[in-house]
Amino acid sequence: MTPNQLKGLMNPKWRLIGLMVPSFMLLFQKFLKLKQAYHLTTRLQMAMLKMRMNAHPRRQYNLHQLEHPCLRSLKMHGRHLVPSMKKFWWLMMSSQLGVSSSCLLRSTEIFSMHVTQRLLILMLNKRHQLAMERSRALAYTLALLVLKLILEMARHAFGWMCWMVDRMSLWSLPHFLKIHQSGRLDGGYSLEGLTNDHRVMGVVPKELQKIGKRSMKTIFGRKKIKKDGSEGKITAIEPVEILQREDRELWICYSSLDSMSTLRLYESLKSKLERKPWTFDGVPRGSMYDFYEEYWRPFGAVLVKMETAGMLVDRAYLSKIEKVAVAQRKLAADKFRKWASKYCPDAKYMNVNSDTQIRQLFFGGIENRCKPGEFLPTSKAIKVPNDETAVAEGKKVPKYRTIELFSIVEDLKTDIFTASGWPSVSGDALRNLAGKVPSDLVYTTDDVNDDECGSDSEISDCDLEDTSSYGTAYEAFGGGKKGKEACHAIAALCEICSIDSLISNFILPLQGNHISCKEGRIHCSLNINTETGRLSARTPNLQNQPALEKDRYKIRQAFVAAPGNTLIVADYGQLELRILAHLADCKSMLDAFKAGGDFHSRTAMNMYQHIREAVEEERVILEWHPQPGQEKPPVPLLKDAFGAERRKAKMLNFSIAYGKTAHGLARDWKVSVKEAKDTLKLWYSDRKEVLAWQMKQKELAQEKCEVYTLLGRSRRFPNMAYATSGQRGHIERAAINAPVQGSAADVAMCAMLEIDRNTHLKELGWTLLLQVHDEVILEGPSESAELAKSIVVECMSKPFYGTNILNVDLAVDAKCAQNWYAAK
Repeated sequence: MTPNQLKGLMNPKWRLIGLMVPSFMLLFQKFLKLKQAYHLTTRLQMAMLKMRMNAHPRRQYNLHQLEHPCLRSLKMHGRHLVPSMKKFWWLMMSSQLGVSSSCLLRSTEIFSMHVTQRLLILMLNKRHQLAMERSRALAYTLALLVLKLILEMARHAFGWMCWMVDRMSLWSLPHFLKIHQSGRLDGGYSLEGLTNDHRVMGVVPKELQKIGKRSMKTIFGRKKIKKDGSEGKITAIEPVEILQREDRELWICYSSLDSMSTLRLYESLKSKLERKPWTFDGVPRGSMYDFYEEYWRPFGAVLVKMETAGMLVDRAYLSKIEKVAVAQRKLAADKFRKWASKYCPDAKYMNVNSDTQIRQLFFGGIENRCKPGEFLPTSKAIKVPNDETAVAEGKKVPKYRTIELFSIVEDLKTDIFTASGWPSVSGDALRNLAGKVPSDLVYTTDDVNDDECGSDSEISDCDLEDTSSYGTAYEAFGGGKKGKEACHAIAALCEICSIDSLISNFILPLQGNHISCKEGRIHCSLNINTETGRLSARTPNLQNQPALEKDRYKIRQAFVAAPGNTLIVADYGQLELRILAHLADCKSMLDAFKAGGDFHSRTAMNMYQHIREAVEEERVILEWHPQPGQEKPPVPLLKDAFGAERRKAKMLNFSIAYGKTAHGLARDWKVSVKEAKDTLKLWYSDRKEVLAWQMKQKELAQEKCEVYTLLGRSRRFPNMAYATSGQRGHIERAAINAPVQGSAADVAMCAMLEIDRNTHLKELGWTLLLQVHDEVILEGPSESAELAKSIVVECMSKPFYGTNILNVDLAVDAKCAQNWYAAK
């Protein structure tokens, strides 16, 4: 859309808003110097737009030209604002007398709504027919008034502004569509993507040109100019202040149409939700808009408060573990290069992060799996950075050097290939080659140059006995000492991948100045943008913490409580399995959860007759709770005596909840499909209700193209009549998984709302900080930690307005500690 076309779409009644918004924006940016000012003005713009003002601009003014007229305008029309001002000043006085901050924030909202209402009534009143000067003047006066109040009550008023901004922008429009259609494939959930979708907007495609949002990059983007004066490829946007001055008319049109598109989208999505029925656990409850008002709207406010609170990070600890990680990475890289250089001398210069170089070393000469007749060269010259600094006097150090890498092994077996047909050298593929090698063996120092030093390497003869844990590289390199050396060296490569991931994804980002504020707290962005309704996080993704068994540097230990405070970490036990037991009404699972103890051991006992007989004959026991003076159980535990069967039972418990088939299990277990099917039959033999429920979900996906969660949210699927066999299988698995994961997300959301509503927790000073799927983290005073923990457990075990509507108890485990790691 060209600038002239954009201006041509302008309706005169929207231009006033477009003129007012830049003034508000400049004012707040000038005085507050805060990033949120931009979003605040957009919200003011939306509020005015909803009233559809009819004023028509006659001329334009600069802000300084309005100072005197604004005083006259306030004197003339200020009487309309007096009731609201009196109410607000009374509330300000109340706050000095001890009124709670939440009451004050709500009162601030009421005041703002009153002021906006009075202002817009004034503008819409046909008797006044305000000229542009008075409209702009009054708006400027209102901005000064709000600014004055913000400066005098910054802690309360600005907190309300941030809450209002995020609530309206993040929790209205995109999430309206999330409720209506969680599995949107085309266009995403951005304002531009939604307003340019005729199905979402409910208009014919040709109307989208008039109401669809255009991005700032499309309208204001300019190609960067190179040094030689030619036009570059990169498109850049000038700062907002410059755009308002240089492209003022275009900026006014953009601001106005942006708001118009937002309003049209809001009306369209709201009407869709109002027409869609809402069913709560099988009981009709109204429309999905009622669901939004009851659950997602307050949930949005909770998430905004969590983002604002942030998590305190110990940067000194992160800096310390970064040094340890870098040192261990160097040790692992040196170990691999020393070993590889025994077979290929130039390998000591190779880049251990290069997939191309690693593939050349292990698979040189191999044929492409997808393109028969195409082979990887057996030898390849590669240019790498030159790290050597010693050169002849008077000569310049070359920046690069050329090395030759060739295959160091023949017929190395692998089952993992890339999409292009070459052997994969990913972390999983390398782990298959190396097998299970203890980490302490990876970081031990060794001398692989036997000829020079006359000593053996780290692999001694006594280590050659057990070879069952090693991977395919053991036999490929001849077994014995050489085979173990190869497995240890490849394990070092795996360690490099793991360490690089921890450094780049966690250790470095958590120390970034652009993420942590000066108080040391990290404020991530929480979004409901998954198809199942689970929360996701970004900038940074605090939910993506390494598993405890893989958290070698204890990264969670960097998340700490403020001095005098404590963290409470509470999480559900086997939430998704309990949800599955409720949805399927499975007697066997319900009885197992009611009995308590090790659920996976009970599953194994029900699957395998020989284990059941061992339990009945008391040759093994399911659980053991040691008494004083007891060091070991009287007979072996089931999980120790029948570890393989219990591991299969555990994997099945979770895999079936995710809709995994026999083919998927066969790949995971590395067994035949027939054996996987037989194991599945054993699991279903005692849980026929689960199989019946899964069949029902598949029928729903086929007939209605959607399935539902516990609270009544739906996930839509493409029509299976037009799906391929692969697509059909994916839809059927998702139809089983979505209700389970989505219902677990519903329970977690209700628990957070219950915690947020609890007045006792608020009085004690406890605040929600983060949710990681089935886990919540709170921070508050240390002296009330135990009391707060019991309240949190009660809220989570009864998340539905103080009750539990499920047929199974919700088990909650909670701990108090000074850091996240200690509370796990």
